Amino acid sequence: MNKCICCGAPSGVLLCEKCHDAVDLRELCKKIIDYVPGEGKNLLWDEIAATLDNPLNFKNMIFALTDEMESPEKEILRIRCMSGNRGSVPKTTRKWLLEIADECIQNEKTAETEKGYIMGLKLDALYKDYDYFGAEAAAEEIFGSPFLDVYAAYTLGDFYIQTRRYEKAKIILRKGMEYYPERTEVGLAEKLKEASEREMGKENGGKPPYLPNPTENRDKIRDKYIQFMDSIGIAVAMPEKGKSKKPVHKIPRDEYPAPAETRESGFRSFVAFDLETTGLNPNFDSITEIGAVRVVDGVVSEEKEFVFQELVHPYDKRIPKEVETMTGITNDMVRNAREMWEVFPDFVDFIGDDILVGFNCMGYDSRFLVRAGRYSNRIITNPYFDVMRMAKEVTGQGRISLNEISEKLNIQNPRAHRALADAITTARVYLKLLENQAGKKEETLDDFLAGLDDF
Repeated sequence: MNKCICCGAPSGVLLCEKCHDAVDLRELCKKIIDYVPGEGKNLLWDEIAATLDNPLNFKNMIFALTDEMESPEKEILRIRCMSGNRGSVPKTTRKWLLEIADECIQNEKTAETEKGYIMGLKLDALYKDYDYFGAEAAAEEIFGSPFLDVYAAYTLGDFYIQTRRYEKAKIILRKGMEYYPERTEVGLAEKLKEASEREMGKENGGKPPYLPNPTENRDKIRDKYIQFMDSIGIAVAMPEKGKSKKPVHKIPRDEYPAPAETRESGFRSFVAFDLETTGLNPNFDSITEIGAVRVVDGVVSEEKEFVFQELVHPYDKRIPKEVETMTGITNDMVRNAREMWEVFPDFVDFIGDDILVGFNCMGYDSRFLVRAGRYSNRIITNPYFDVMRMAKEVTGQGRISLNEISEKLNIQNPRAHRALADAITTARVYLKLLENQAGKKEETLDDFLAGLDDF
């Protein structure tokens, strides 16, 4: 940091002495929370953010700016920083949130609006970490509160849906819609529809009842869920283990449309995806994991609502030892996973109408999805965009892997060959290549990299 974030004067600290004495730190922090790097609304901040490893980390300056503030103002601004005015905090900060949430809620200086918001964040953190009994206590706190935050209403409705108390979910979601009719972006109406579909049940054309489906410690977490559900008087049966029967109905090969490709780049909202499989032949091999991330206006978020990840049972196939070694996905890990024709419809619902972005997706992933779609009776009509072809054009190389191009662009992928990690890396590679394409069309990738001070 070599510039004051208020006036731009050379400074070894965030605020020069003049601005430190004159600025309203609370208002400055609010502006930082709402700031989106690269939008052009604050050119000084865009310039400073561009020098960071990740421009989105600009918001973390709030932790230094609030250091001299008193509680609970300091903690509330830091919570707002980490949640970004959304109804959740990143997984890595849930423990920190839970350590300070109660103190903020109980502090008489905390405004009712802030209390409602923090209660919602607390509930979200608890049930996403599968602490159902703790979440129940937090839910009762929100339900009985005289002030209902819009995000708390969404989170409480979601928690009641997950614990199969659909009428309570409808009550709180309708109340949220009544209090905040203009806040359509939060998704209260969509969550209300989900409550009805879950209540209707799969056999009547609705969604099946919720059951935790984590990628790790599945049986242990499901046992915790069933224990909690039993405590509130709702019987939940653990699904039978073993293979599902092969689907009787499937779309004939000649009736399923070929994957549609688009070569027009420039879009900044899409779903990046990746598959892990037992081998390379889509006619014989099976999908073992599917991962995807929804990117909105160039922002890659790993929050729960923006990602899709699930292991898949490879029907009539075993994962070869060399594939187990490469991906880290073992036969034990997928033994009790759902079949692809069970997972695929959820994936199709997740992607919606977005462009599907993959790396070598036209030669590989899309062909596996066609087979999965045939067995699932679901057709993907979304256009595919292949980042590998884009990377070849930029680098001039005849062949290039995702690992190679991500290393050239200094994009870290600590879990290569796992579907979600590769999907997120693919999204970041596309956005970085798009940046190059938009501003430096005549340069080679090496020129592009050399012209940047830092990624």
